[in-house]
Amino acid sequence: MPDLSQLSIFFLVFLRALAFLVSGPLLSFGGIPAFFKIGFSLALTVVTYPLVTPDNLAGVPGDAWGYGLAVVSETAFGLLLGTAVTIILNSIRMAGQFIDIQIGYSMANLVDPVNNVQNTLLAQYLYLLALVFWFLLDGHYTLIMGLAGSYQIVPISAASFDGGVVYTLVKIFSGAFTIGLKVSAPILAVLLMCDLTLGFLARTTPQINVFITGFPIKIAAGLLTLSLLIPLLGAMLRFLFSTIEKDLYTLMKAQL
Repeated sequence: MPDLSQLSIFFLVFLRALAFLVSGPLLSFGGIPAFFKIGFSLALTVVTYPLVTPDNLAGVPGDAWGYGLAVVSETAFGLLLGTAVTIILNSIRMAGQFIDIQIGYSMANLVDPVNNVQNTLLAQYLYLLALVFWFLLDGHYTLIMGLAGSYQIVPISAASFDGGVVYTLVKIFSGAFTIGLKVSAPILAVLLMCDLTLGFLARTTPQINVFITGFPIKIAAGLLTLSLLIPLLGAMLRFLFSTIEKDLYTLMKAQL
């Protein structure tokens, strides 16, 4: 006969893993079947369940009402961790949107069928490039290890959602916004110089239609600068991935 108490703990571990993976960047794509998400989360639970020792259990309640609250708590905590990772990784997409606004690509939004949202051209390109770098640098292993380590930092059914957690999540969002500005700053500076040059040209030579001429010039300058900065983007992405690991740990410590 299976031990029902162990089965209930296993289900709570599974819920945290499932919520984390569904809300995180690994399995958040719309084209992934739900059966695969559940199966992958179940396999990850089988691997991480032996790491859950009696010290990592904050008194799993035996009554139905208390166990229901534990189910909600574990699901919400997994969603919180996955959302934090998604926010940080989306800073690259935010940088692309900043560039697209200045370069002129923001007028042609693309429908992203994977995420069911509208994205600009460079925003989608930089985000997919960041995902490729992320897998090449074994960022997905770091994410899985972070999930496994979360059971040691925040025991089962011990998650709390107070002001400290909200403050940490706001800091993560502001940090992602800052990273987006830093990534796009060199290209924005070049495009600003192009705008100033075109403005002086319009004042000295009014016969030139600067509004029409400026589009190909800004696009060429922006794409050329971006191509020159691609080799340096790897160092920025390494910093971004280390930020994900650090912010995840900070968010877990805020639960204590």
